[in-house]
Amino acid sequence: MALTTLLQRLAEFFQPEPEPVNLNGPLFSIIIPSFRCAEKLERSIAAVLRQPRELYELIVVDGDSRDATLDVLRANEAHLRWISEPDRGVYDAMNKGIALSTGRYLYFLGAGDCPREGVLERVAPHLPTGKIGFVYGDVFMQDKNVVWDGPWTPEKFRKRTPCQQAIFYDRRIFARQGLFEPRFKTMADYAMNIRCFGDRRIEKIYLNEIIADYEGAGYSANWRDELFHSERPALLLRHLGIKPK
Repeated sequence: MALTTLLQRLAEFFQPEPEPVNLNGPLFSIIIPSFRCAEKLERSIAAVLRQPRELYELIVVDGDSRDATLDVLRANEAHLRWISEPDRGVYDAMNKGIALSTGRYLYFLGAGDCPREGVLERVAPHLPTGKIGFVYGDVFMQDKNVVWDGPWTPEKFRKRTPCQQAIFYDRRIFARQGLFEPRFKTMADYAMNIRCFGDRRIEKIYLNEIIADYEGAGYSANWRDELFHSERPALLLRHLGIKPK
């Protein structure tokens, strides 16, 4: 293990525990970034609204759409909070959602993706009460007709990352690790998950549960984030102590 990686992990170990979470808010904050996707957004909102209302708040952060997206938001504003303004991309919108949220665990859903019915009730008993939790399961990838992707180890990060729609982040993770990096246009969640798995103070809990139906075949599947890929070897080495093959 490189000396810098060893020193970083020692520093993490001796950092004090973060402040306890405010338990007065909802258990989950579900955050949906959107941009010109009225039909997909309507489908995702409907799936969220089938979850037990007492468990979550729903926040939509729209990137200044000028189409029927705003009609969908206005029609559902009794059930959610939303803003619509220019942004710097999906991760900037997700960061805005973090700032607006009050839930203990944050869940990011793409427009067009749908959480499985009753999944919040099934996940809730597995959330750690003391430690900072990174709780994740699987998704069903509709474009590939496969379930993705089982328990994760640092080694799996050599090639891929857990699907964002399978992960519940303790909000204290963002106080500890910072926000998503908007300079990575499609892979900021990959970078965040590398940091989370390399932080021993974050408890990683895998649930053998399909969390959501993931539409796939979107922008991130068809556009290579060159900046992220140029920095990925350093991220893997720094946070996980491994070299990509």
